Amino acid sequence: MNIEEPFDHLLQEGNSHSTEKMIMILEILPTQQPKIVYANENSTSFFSTTDTQSTEQFFGAYWPALNEAISKLSSFPDLQFITGKGKQALQLLMKFLPAASVHPLLLLEFRQISEQTSDILWKEKYHALLAYNTDALVTLNTEGTITFCNPMVHRLLNYLPDELIGKPFYELVEETDQKSFSQLWSYTKHGKTFEFPHMELTHKKGHTLLVSLKILPVIVKGQYIETHMILRELPDYVINNSKMYYQSYHDYLTGLWNTRMLKVHFGQDSIQAEDENGKLQVIHLGIDRFKVIVESLGYNAGNQFLVMVAERLKSTCASIDKVYRNTGDEFIILVHEHKKVESTKVCKKILSAFKKPFIFEGQEYYLSMSIGVSTFPTHGETIEELVEKSRQAMCVVKNLGRANYRYYAEEMDLVSPNEALMESHLRCAIEFDELSVFFQPQVELETGKSVSFEALLRWNNRKFGQVSPAKFIPLAESSGIISEIGDWVIDQVCQRLKEWQDKQYQPVKVAINISPSQFKSESFSRNLLEAVNRYSLQPSCIEIEITETALMKPEDTLKALRQLKEIGFTISIDDFGTGYSSLSYLKKYPIDIIKIDRSFIQDIETDKRDEAIAKTIINLAHSLGMKVIAEGIETDTQAQMMKDSKCHIVQGFLYSQAVPAKIIEQKYLKKLY
Repeated sequence: MNIEEPFDHLLQEGNSHSTEKMIMILEILPTQQPKIVYANENSTSFFSTTDTQSTEQFFGAYWPALNEAISKLSSFPDLQFITGKGKQALQLLMKFLPAASVHPLLLLEFRQISEQTSDILWKEKYHALLAYNTDALVTLNTEGTITFCNPMVHRLLNYLPDELIGKPFYELVEETDQKSFSQLWSYTKHGKTFEFPHMELTHKKGHTLLVSLKILPVIVKGQYIETHMILRELPDYVINNSKMYYQSYHDYLTGLWNTRMLKVHFGQDSIQAEDENGKLQVIHLGIDRFKVIVESLGYNAGNQFLVMVAERLKSTCASIDKVYRNTGDEFIILVHEHKKVESTKVCKKILSAFKKPFIFEGQEYYLSMSIGVSTFPTHGETIEELVEKSRQAMCVVKNLGRANYRYYAEEMDLVSPNEALMESHLRCAIEFDELSVFFQPQVELETGKSVSFEALLRWNNRKFGQVSPAKFIPLAESSGIISEIGDWVIDQVCQRLKEWQDKQYQPVKVAINISPSQFKSESFSRNLLEAVNRYSLQPSCIEIEITETALMKPEDTLKALRQLKEIGFTISIDDFGTGYSSLSYLKKYPIDIIKIDRSFIQDIETDKRDEAIAKTIINLAHSLGMKVIAEGIETDTQAQMMKDSKCHIVQGFLYSQAVPAKIIEQKYLKKLY
């Protein structure tokens, strides 16, 4: 194409007439294709051999890609063209020329490059896309290990590249999202692209970060080789306005933020507190004696009270957006401050607000709050540490009379806790959901089948860990809270039996240990019957275990036992032979089962006296028409000796230790149909 060259003065800069370059100038027209107004000999000989074609015809098969580059008016670093002579790579550079006509003029400069050079340019472009992306970007190999992360990852998660490369990305995902992430990533390995609208990742400082995640597979020649992931932190307005996010990060009952969002907000607020050289206070609130409301008015009423409490907290702390429901009847508030003044005001304001009654079904009810406060970073750098410290302070308040507030102090966290501190924790054990009921199978020697189970209480305290029943049961007795705990155990057992009944398992019997003080309570029989009726159970599925100590007052005990027996409960004497009761009591009382204490079993293989005592108890029980259960069976020899002595039922570590209800369902219970 021979085109006159009236634009020589515009092309002198940069040696544009080089014989190795293909130079063209296009006039950009508003509604038409660009018009070729200049083309040097190299370009005309490469693209066309005639001068009668339009611009589109001139470029032929190259026009779509070129037209796209021109439409964007930007640099197209390595534009590839395919000619009849094979694959040929061109590098295209574009720039506007100084105005020389009515319409803009665009200079095109094509350079022929080798295929090897083209590959290098593509790799550089690919790397630039990853490294300079404004979003955080992570690359995983086929095993899910991080092989690359761009600089934005450090800004998002505070990890340097060397700290992440070689680490499984799975470890950065919070436990709540790990299963979903693994599933989506497995799909991506099959060439599918997915978006995860919200995922919780762990920041280097330990808090939770809420991000959106896009997962992109990298496929080369039909084979999956790696995965790119684009991470973006979610802004607050998205979380607040999306229904899905609302349900994920708000408490379903009260509408307050939940503990998942507590972790997210703490991450943001703790960084702000550090930047401002300030502090962050974790205010932990617990409703006093809320269990009384639930027991008196019912579960649904309890939920309505929780909603009313949440509303009062929101109105009382209207200037504070960070109010959360923790668990059950616990709430948490985050407060920024430089001194204790602000959090002290909040605590006093809440205590004052809860002096006003709550109106439920036309009646007035009063609820108070016990409040504990911990401080970031003084008392801990993670939200878990701070919640635990504030809970300890709250527990101390409950122990000292309730309806007050107290800041956490080191003396609340003694390495060797004294009895008073442990008692204060035990008083909060039910409220903090630290107690659980385990079940130990009782095995019939003749058949080897588990015919019944003993309910045994366990306490897993956040501070002391697993506390032995031998340690906390006497403490509960001496402190007077054993009846409250005992009533809770009865309710839990009845609830579990109801679940097994609804699942259509064969009926089983569960033995419940009743302390002497609980048994002597005037309301014991009534509370027990109410629990059984509440869960629509037959009294015959409950065995009441009392110790010999409870038999010391014959008149009161006889009346209570006869009443329980008439209702249909089974009565057993626990730890028989270790108390001080008269054998004549066995003739008077309506007792069904005698349990031989483990102290007579543990040395029965070597101590003839223990063997004689055990056999005597068994014979005595048989003569009175009672069954016998031997506790503490740990060896086959002990089991055989009990079988030879005509003992009916045994329990002990030889068969099973006490296990959670889930294990009982899996191993011991059978369906009716």
